[in-house]
Amino acid sequence: MNELGVKAATLWLPPDRESAPDGELSAADVERIGVTELYVSQGDLAPPQMAVRAAESTLEKSRFEPADIGLLAHSFSYHQGFDMWSPAHYVAHQAGIPDALPVNIQQLCNGGAVALHLAAKWLAATPASSAALITTADRFCAPGFNRWASDDDAAYSDSATAVLLGRPGEGDDFLRLLSLEMVTDSEWEAQMRGLDEFTTVPLGHGAPIDLRRANKVFRESGEAARLVKLGLPKLHELVLRALGAAEIGPADLSRIALPRLTRTMREGMFKPAISEIVGGNPRYLECGTGCLGAGDFLANLVDIEASLEPGEFGMIVQGTGGFTFTCAVVQRPE
Repeated sequence: MNELGVKAATLWLPPDRESAPDGELSAADVERIGVTELYVSQGDLAPPQMAVRAAESTLEKSRFEPADIGLLAHSFSYHQGFDMWSPAHYVAHQAGIPDALPVNIQQLCNGGAVALHLAAKWLAATPASSAALITTADRFCAPGFNRWASDDDAAYSDSATAVLLGRPGEGDDFLRLLSLEMVTDSEWEAQMRGLDEFTTVPLGHGAPIDLRRANKVFRESGEAARLVKLGLPKLHELVLRALGAAEIGPADLSRIALPRLTRTMREGMFKPAISEIVGGNPRYLECGTGCLGAGDFLANLVDIEASLEPGEFGMIVQGTGGFTFTCAVVQRPE
């Protein structure tokens, strides 16, 4: 990819947190999840409204004019406040960029990465536009979702993120985006649906959403073990491809950010898999938010910048059910 710059970025988290309800989690569950509190939007703030807050903060930091921004890509994992509408149009309107092309992207926890990837391709194909804004927002609230127990691989915080992507030489860079690579294999899409039938209405399988049931079917069928066996070589190849595109080696990395999944997933799967390629020198970025849905990848962009010294390189790895992996290499400007 042609080198692009992240001009500004924001991670917006609500001020309130909550612990797991009494009796809902065992000590083993807490150890497996790895966090004891999650960020919760207690008021009436819907996800697109949260995205607007993140977008306004990012636009203010970047000092780009509204006319400079040609694309608004909004990504999400869960309900956005209405059943049939375009939250991307709402975010563009309320953030003061009404002429930007609004696009909605839904790919679960990889959504922010896909939105950034598509924005980069859009800028390459649209030379008349200077920048693209990428936003994410999710609110994982009852009765449709149990942030602590709907998924056995993640506990979910509410959040919004916004990233402004632009060309070299136009404004200051928050981070240099040196590579952004993806690999996918849609054979594994059944992991998220199990043996359930298709429904005709939202929440047709009941509320709250129960991803654990589908995961249990996937594991007991032997497909989970086959996914690990066949997926790891793809992940390794992806990491090497991202390093090659960035023209650096594993020893050049200072920090690595991983998906904000449970401690078991991060420590038991992702860290060993990545360390096979990069070795033990880079430090892994730890986080206390739990999963942010579509915001994971862009939130890691914000946090990895704060952990890097000028000139240092970082890597961000993201994955989602389906499955698709993303790997990016960034550099904090000197």
